[in-house]
Amino acid sequence: MAHSFSSHYIITKDGAQLSYYSIGNGPGLIILHGSAGYALTHQELALQLSPFYTVYLPSRRCRGLSDPYPESVEKDGPLVEHEDSDIPDQNSHIRIGEKSYQETYRPSFKSSLLEVEISDLECFVASTGASYLIGVSTGALIILQSLLSAETLPWINQIQRIILFEPPLVCIDVHPSLDINGIGQYERDLASKGEVSALVTAMYTVQLGPTWIPRRIMDVLAWVGFTLAGRSGQGPKGPNGKDLGKCTLKDMAHIIRYDFAVVEGMIQESKNFQALNSHGQNLMLLQGEKTMEYMKEAMSILRKSAPNTTHLDIPGVGHELLVNSDMRGRPERAVPSIKEFFSSRASN
Repeated sequence: MAHSFSSHYIITKDGAQLSYYSIGNGPGLIILHGSAGYALTHQELALQLSPFYTVYLPSRRCRGLSDPYPESVEKDGPLVEHEDSDIPDQNSHIRIGEKSYQETYRPSFKSSLLEVEISDLECFVASTGASYLIGVSTGALIILQSLLSAETLPWINQIQRIILFEPPLVCIDVHPSLDINGIGQYERDLASKGEVSALVTAMYTVQLGPTWIPRRIMDVLAWVGFTLAGRSGQGPKGPNGKDLGKCTLKDMAHIIRYDFAVVEGMIQESKNFQALNSHGQNLMLLQGEKTMEYMKEAMSILRKSAPNTTHLDIPGVGHELLVNSDMRGRPERAVPSIKEFFSSRASN
């Protein structure tokens, strides 16, 4: 399946090399993956859309074959101390509703990270000439922030149509089902308990995977997954034997830090959501009917803030909708709606 894709690279403004794949013919469409993904996470969706569009699948920094984040980002990393540290935590606090939460990441880390993510997306758009964007989960957050900053980012206004699929927003209040303190616990686990524990904590925090399974059993299952991933290598391979850039569980245990920082960095943005109305019917808010409750609440707030946008729920599926079938995805359920939205006349 992956052999039908052509591989490419772009050079970013800071000189990094980022990889992406393309397939199909027609208007350009970029699919920007989320936290647990990389370019080929959406290869089935791309194949199903390829008769109608030239689909581009980028790998964000540290994923697939793309270079890491620049030093300007990494130097301002997390401010979470070990649980047994005597050094006081100097982080500021975020106020959400009636409660205050300790920040896990420095404001400078979050702002510089978002700046790089948006700049990279701009480079992908410029290189491909894409007319359409689909943002998935954290990928949707990056596109959303670009839309909210449209006055200073003229390139985003050149995109004809955009679909945002379930951006993991924390808006007016924290939904009872969401433990936002899990972000800090993930960093502490990564520092003191290792990759397996950190990844399981991250999964429980965002409610991905079978979170009804007891923690001790999930730790064992994750350890088995890490072991098998290490034996099988990076795969899959292309026709020339070249690694196509799959990310393993070990990779993801470290990479999810950046997506958590994007989420935390956008907590205060709900006051600006009305700006999305200026994009009107050029924007669709897409979600799965069975997605997590905190995700439904965030999508509801987005819809109320920007009622001029198109809204669509896909029945019988959740947050896994657009990923490949081996990740329990059902991308074929969304393809007709995506085609219909993109084929309708845009009104820039």
